[in-house]
Amino acid sequence: MFETLCGNCNHKNCCTDSAVPLLFQYDLKKIRENFPTRMNYIKIIKVKDKLVSALGKKKNSTQCVFWDDKIKGCDIYESRPLDCKLYPFDILEIDDSYHWIVYSCNKDSDWHWSEKYLDSFEKEIGFEDFMKNIDVFSDHTKMVLPDESKKTPYVILRKVNRSNS
Repeated sequence: MFETLCGNCNHKNCCTDSAVPLLFQYDLKKIRENFPTRMNYIKIIKVKDKLVSALGKKKNSTQCVFWDDKIKGCDIYESRPLDCKLYPFDILEIDDSYHWIVYSCNKDSDWHWSEKYLDSFEKEIGFEDFMKNIDVFSDHTKMVLPDESKKTPYVILRKVNRSNS
């Protein structure tokens, strides 16, 4: 679905670009249960004044440690963190409330179809945990956004519905 949004975009996905997905308790639990030997790929980064878990990158690369060059995809796809599932959507604080955005060079698209995705994200098991840490996530997004928005513009879709979680 997302590949057909725009035929002339040169934007890379988060798996092979500089973005660093954040991990919260539910994400860490899934990785620990399903891939216990790979917990060493998780690093601690500082976002503002808080320490938070994040997926690491391959040495001397912008590729996620779970990116598999042979299959051109994630090798923990079924257990991937919520931050990874959200892409190309993101959450950004705008005017003191949290909004869903989508990165797209097709800014004039009819985004009505995206509602089913946003609704499903808000019902994810880990979304409540994610929203408890939304200040960290939002601060991290703001730190990355100036560079990200230069690569791919974004569209504001709607406010985040916290009552689904």
